[in-house]
Amino acid sequence: MTPGDLVLPLAGDGDAVRYVVIDDEPRYRLPIETPNADLLFVGGYASVDAFLGIQQQALHVVVLDLCLNRQTGDTAVVQGVRAIRRLTEEHRQRVLVYTADVRPEPVARCVAAGAAGFVSKYSDPAVLAEAVAEVGRHGQVVNDVLNDALRELVKRCRDVRLSDSLAETLALLDRGLSDADIARQRQLSRRTIEDHKRKILLFLCEETKIAFPGYAELRHELGVGPGDLVNDAASQRPVRGAIKKTLSWLLESRPQR
Repeated sequence: MTPGDLVLPLAGDGDAVRYVVIDDEPRYRLPIETPNADLLFVGGYASVDAFLGIQQQALHVVVLDLCLNRQTGDTAVVQGVRAIRRLTEEHRQRVLVYTADVRPEPVARCVAAGAAGFVSKYSDPAVLAEAVAEVGRHGQVVNDVLNDALRELVKRCRDVRLSDSLAETLALLDRGLSDADIARQRQLSRRTIEDHKRKILLFLCEETKIAFPGYAELRHELGVGPGDLVNDAASQRPVRGAIKKTLSWLLESRPQR
């Protein structure tokens, strides 16, 4: 089976939106309790691996719990970001995140990683059903959870960016180079590179409110795309920092569905 074999085109008028649920809690791996006749439940799984290994019917939407394998907090968020990237990038699935963790940072990181929407488990089942239908028919959904998270993040986001020198160091760290290799390549001292790392660490952890995951594959761990942490050319830099650039599509005025 090749990537994309299980993905149906967007549902048309009169077509049922086919969906699966991936959640380690059995009570959530059931059809959504709603009279919405436009939804068709085609599977429930405890893990992403189980879904990929067992599911045979094509579908429109994957409803994904952010905190799988009994993980919680930032560990769960990093794991969830990886799961979203795996499903969206490798298997081309449309992922709707469904979780009790509605802190602004996890919401932002999930959307930046490729999620088509984000619904709180504290919401009425009808809200989840509507979101599944929207993603299945239109490819994404913008709701109060996303809008509230965006407003909170932008409010916190300072007009602070990495300098060109720090950005160049981060780009090399992101490739897995050692301090000594970077110092040699940039013709700087190791102490200077260590100071760069300290400043990058302070900037990223303060801006994203997360525990620092390590320098290798940094952008992948944070769930943001190329250029979101390592700055663009000076004339093309984001106006107010990495998170706002990552979620720029949400800044547009859109009607809530």
